[in-house]
Amino acid sequence: MANTQSEDEPKDRLRRSFLKGAAVSLFSLALGSLSIEKFFVPTTRNVPVSSYNGKYPTAILVDPDGTPIKASEIPYALPASSSYPILVFNYPLQDEPNILIRLRNVSIPNAIHINNSTGGVDSITAYSGICQHLGCTVPLLDYHPGNSIPFEAQLIGYTKKNWPEYGLLYCKCHGSQYDPIRGPHNLYNSGPAPSPANHSLPQVLFYHDSATDYLYAIGMNPVNAVIRTHLWQPNGETYGPEVVDENLSGGTELPFDNTLGHYKATVVSSSNFKWSGRF
Repeated sequence: MANTQSEDEPKDRLRRSFLKGAAVSLFSLALGSLSIEKFFVPTTRNVPVSSYNGKYPTAILVDPDGTPIKASEIPYALPASSSYPILVFNYPLQDEPNILIRLRNVSIPNAIHINNSTGGVDSITAYSGICQHLGCTVPLLDYHPGNSIPFEAQLIGYTKKNWPEYGLLYCKCHGSQYDPIRGPHNLYNSGPAPSPANHSLPQVLFYHDSATDYLYAIGMNPVNAVIRTHLWQPNGETYGPEVVDENLSGGTELPFDNTLGHYKATVVSSSNFKWSGRF
């Protein structure tokens, strides 16, 4: 019996050490989680940008050199297009990317409509470049026209037969899908697999100065939910009267151009277009 007890003592000490270590680890993990949360939550949480006075700013779209962009300069996509440059600008705050697109001969709700050289009408609009699922951003979320099915979309069953005519804004992170021709109601669930996102991408509202052909971002469509990066705000609403305050909180205002007399939103593109830059 004495030998048995002496053999069990090291095992008991090992068990006690393990339990103590586990308790310390769990306590450290809990403490660490509090520290991590404190680290990631900014001091500007739920504090609207004061210079905007509670309203969306008017921001002129400019190229990387600061020259105002003309609507007619924006490339267009057709159902037969096999590629389209990624065109991105921040709005209403910095580090809030939006995807700018122009589609030929289709009328998108709440978009800018301009006549084209074929006698038809093109639509120019922009959608948040932050996926409404888990917040993946451009270029993981980007626009693929009618003849451009991303590999990830093919894996879930998309083919030329079921890919929408004008393509989709597709998120390669988890397969969220958005139909650009539907305006503010762009969440797409008519494909071979449902979209994991619960809300449509917020749509940017534009003003087009026909005299200069300049474009101005003037707000976010009030029909839409809060921009994905602001859904964590305390007391925020997915839809409702607090959406504007939520969208204008916890960030930095756009740069103001004294020469142009407006805030400015710089459009940068992927390397296959002239407005190349980093996004």
